[in-house]
Amino acid sequence: MAADTPPIPAHEATYEVLRHGKKVGELSVSLEQLDNGVWHYRSDTRATAWWVRALNMSAEEAAHFVWRGDRIVMLTYHHAQHAPANNRYFQHRTDWEAGTTRVRTEEGSQTIELVDNMVDPLSLRLQLAANLADETRRRDTHDFTLLDRNEVKHKQYTFDGEETLDLPAGCFETVRLRRIEDPGSDKNNLSWHAEDFSWMPVRILRQEDGKDKLDIRLLSTDLPLNGC
Repeated sequence: MAADTPPIPAHEATYEVLRHGKKVGELSVSLEQLDNGVWHYRSDTRATAWWVRALNMSAEEAAHFVWRGDRIVMLTYHHAQHAPANNRYFQHRTDWEAGTTRVRTEEGSQTIELVDNMVDPLSLRLQLAANLADETRRRDTHDFTLLDRNEVKHKQYTFDGEETLDLPAGCFETVRLRRIEDPGSDKNNLSWHAEDFSWMPVRILRQEDGKDKLDIRLLSTDLPLNGC
């Protein structure tokens, strides 16, 4: 099932996390292929602002998957969020032969039916980058069936322009995508993707009521960057 040449190479990267324009933490990601051919993608967020550290807030995600051509086949996913009086987790393990996945949360467990090309929150990020690697698809609308906690949701990302960005990690020529929200929503989710970073996001911006709420920007990576 695994692709000989994966659409996205193994790498490590660090992002800075800004809330309302002020840095509150850093997000570290790593993508590696294990000895059995399965890929492991991990994301850890740690606080840097003293008041966030004092609240002992953190989050971690991890996913196992395999590539089938340029498509991800998800295997497991784990998400844990730690905050005072609000510890939440979500994990699943797929059984593609049975066509189901067993989902566990802090509220209990249930079985959910799998559908072709279903993704979890981490594998969605990778699959979107793999889609953008195909030049003919960069101006398309990208549709996903997302397993989010114990719900199946449908998400769409659409082309929103091209932009040159100066970030802490360097200068990038990017494609900007916008997540399509429900009618009347006051939320706006944008992401900037660069070929220099294998079409992974170099910036993610979440807005509410027209104001920046969360801004995630690439600080560094072990992949070679060419710049603008």
